Amino acid sequence: MSNLIYGMHSVDGAVRGNHVDQLYVCKDRNSEKVMRVIEAAQKNKIPVSFMDAQWFKNNFNDNNHQFIAASSKNDSLSKLSLEDFLANTIKQHFFLILDEVQDPHNLGACFRIASAFNLSGIIVPKNNSVGITPVVSKVASGAVNHIPFFSVTNLSRTIDLLKEHDFFIYAADGYSELSIYDQSFSGNVALVMGSEGKGIRRLTKDKCDLTFSIPMTGSIESLNVSVATGICVAEIRRKLQ
Repeated sequence: MSNLIYGMHSVDGAVRGNHVDQLYVCKDRNSEKVMRVIEAAQKNKIPVSFMDAQWFKNNFNDNNHQFIAASSKNDSLSKLSLEDFLANTIKQHFFLILDEVQDPHNLGACFRIASAFNLSGIIVPKNNSVGITPVVSKVASGAVNHIPFFSVTNLSRTIDLLKEHDFFIYAADGYSELSIYDQSFSGNVALVMGSEGKGIRRLTKDKCDLTFSIPMTGSIESLNVSVATGICVAEIRRKLQ
């Protein structure tokens, strides 16, 4: 049951958005919050199963499941190829590209950032990247249900595809002498962020049109990838509007 999501906030959002095909609640829990989720499930004709506490322990170990879970649908949103998505949407796009990010907490946080700043989607390479897991879904607090997620075979060719659709590709690189705050942003934009340990791969960086850094004045020389993503996305979105 690898498509399980858990936690009150994540499950509530997924149920109300009709993105799950089964709701699981602990038969000994009947709080007002749980009852509201059950009512939403019944309204959307989502089956509800009442499980014992051991079922939650078996599936989620000591994670903070709050005795509520759901099995998520394989929505067409995730099945649609990036090429088809670009061909069937007419708007200014802003994509986030994560180059081999492997920490599920970072990916979940990036989903929340993408939702907060109305990004078009998140793109990751299939190899050496975390996908959508229960931990990602919980950290994302429902954002995985409405932010398109594209897992691609070849990131370099994907960047070429974006350029064919008039995208300008930016990369955040701590070694760049250019500041993000000195850049202007317009049109279709994609932002590349690197992995937790190695940063952006050289081949990926070579495909980008421009690299910039986040100026820092304190003693810390680097930021967590999701924190850096939030800063960059907020600045780009501010200038795109």
